[in-house]
Amino acid sequence: MMTGLVRIGVVVACAALVWSPASAQQPRGPVQVGSGVSYQYLDRWDVDRLDRILSTDTPKFAGIQVTYTPATNAVKLYRVTYSSVVPERGNKPIVATGLIAVPDTKATSFPMVSYQHGTVYGKQEVPSFPEQSPETQLMIAQFAGQGYLVIGADYFGMGSSTEPEGYMVKGSHQQATYDMVVASRAVLADLKLADTKLFLSGWSQGGFVTLAMLEKLEAAGMPVNAAATASAPADAFAGFEGFLNFPRKIDADWIPTIFILTAFSYENYYGVPGLARSLLTADSYDNARKAYLREPFDQAAIPTDLKKLIRPEYFDTQYFANSAYGRIVAQTQSYRWVVKTPVRTYYGLTDEAIRTELGQLPMTWQKAMGNDKIEAVPTGDTSHRGTFATAVPQWKTWFDGK
Repeated sequence: MMTGLVRIGVVVACAALVWSPASAQQPRGPVQVGSGVSYQYLDRWDVDRLDRILSTDTPKFAGIQVTYTPATNAVKLYRVTYSSVVPERGNKPIVATGLIAVPDTKATSFPMVSYQHGTVYGKQEVPSFPEQSPETQLMIAQFAGQGYLVIGADYFGMGSSTEPEGYMVKGSHQQATYDMVVASRAVLADLKLADTKLFLSGWSQGGFVTLAMLEKLEAAGMPVNAAATASAPADAFAGFEGFLNFPRKIDADWIPTIFILTAFSYENYYGVPGLARSLLTADSYDNARKAYLREPFDQAAIPTDLKKLIRPEYFDTQYFANSAYGRIVAQTQSYRWVVKTPVRTYYGLTDEAIRTELGQLPMTWQKAMGNDKIEAVPTGDTSHRGTFATAVPQWKTWFDGK
């Protein structure tokens, strides 16, 4: 569920300023397209830059060597700013941000994939700041570098948003991603471009968000051709109960950060004063709060042992389930509706954050009704990042066939 506690420094070369009709004279200032939507040109990444991401940068990030198909075209990157609302706060109006990556070709219509990013520590390690987001770089290189539009919402509180982070807050994730699709199509229209198909994909937290997004799009009648996830925590209660009371030897040492982010996010978005303080130990609370707010904090003081972070009563399964925090966690799921769209959930057999059974859960639940729309696909003995890196080219092959 995490992409790591430590901000990942990615050293990159500047994109070559190769002239082409599609990339010439790009406006540097924001372009307004109405209805609270604007976009700003960021950069152009050439084929060499994209192939370097595939061959060098991603293996360093994921710790695994994967074969990707090389890029065939350069890509133009735009930051999108759009109006949205927070459902959990009575539809409070806010401003959110995201990314559009456009193939730099003569074509004017493309298939589009909406990528939902995983958990990150830095506020700007998100799609609309692609230099700081290795996972977004992989999606740009593998998809936008081969003729797909790639879009990605930053989620509320991330990117340029001034809200507190809404981590694993389902309604807000659904709203952010839905509105990003609408905003992206407005930008594409201004660029005299269009999407022909819509695919969804996401890793880790983004896998949860992808399934939640699909639920909303299906309910709204917006067609989706297919959706795919990697390491998706589709049922937060199952995952959290496992971390608390059924830990594995391979569980990641950054798992405590997930409890910190959810505790403060739920307190803020669901309006439960004191929720985080009721969950976290007195010794850890102040530092944890600073971490959530992205204020200076002592990273070394964040416990890697949950029993030093979480109050002891929460390790009682009944107490956890009946607590205010536990009741919200129990509602944090993104698979319990009758799915209409073809979905594949990819899972690793040695993922330090997502158990095999959790990766299979959406398929199992749908099959219990007789619905065969979700297929769970193993990626072998892969880590959390390795599962993502392995799944991405398989996503593309599957989407290409749709």
